Amino acid sequence: MLSELQKRKLTALFHHQDTNGDGFLEKADYERYMEKFAQVQNFAPDSPRYQAVYGQTMAAWEQTQKIADQDGDGRASLDEFLASWDITLGDEKLFEQLAIGYYRSLLDMWDRDGDGRLSGVEYIAFLGCYGVPEEAAREAFQHLDRKANGYLSAEELLQAAREFLGSDPDAPGNWIAGPY
Repeated sequence: MLSELQKRKLTALFHHQDTNGDGFLEKADYERYMEKFAQVQNFAPDSPRYQAVYGQTMAAWEQTQKIADQDGDGRASLDEFLASWDITLGDEKLFEQLAIGYYRSLLDMWDRDGDGRLSGVEYIAFLGCYGVPEEAAREAFQHLDRKANGYLSAEELLQAAREFLGSDPDAPGNWIAGPY
């Protein structure tokens, strides 16, 4: 059973991912994210980098639909999304595949200079593609940057992903998707 804190964080995540604000996650939301991503990264749709990220993003959509779309209508409501996370958190293998896999791919997608970590600028741009205002994204980054060195290492990012889905109200990882 999800705690109230988990519900609050996952609800915020849902609304960030619901790029058109219609109350459902659907393929078009993931495609809109890709449009913003391509603009921010200045990737042409026919570039190999764009195609790789598009593939990762559509795989994320397919996983979301597979687990969360309980009524088979091709989209996921907030209730379905929360129920899917309740199931995911109870299955360590599924959790590793979905949540941790997503943040590993996040590092691949947004690490512009290939140094194996995300700068504040890179992370703020990532959250911006989900509509998180720059100031709120900056605050989120400050919470996640445990070493206060201006970067999120893969280790910090994965620790934050695990914390985000936990119930510790003081965990820095609660901020991984922005304010909640």
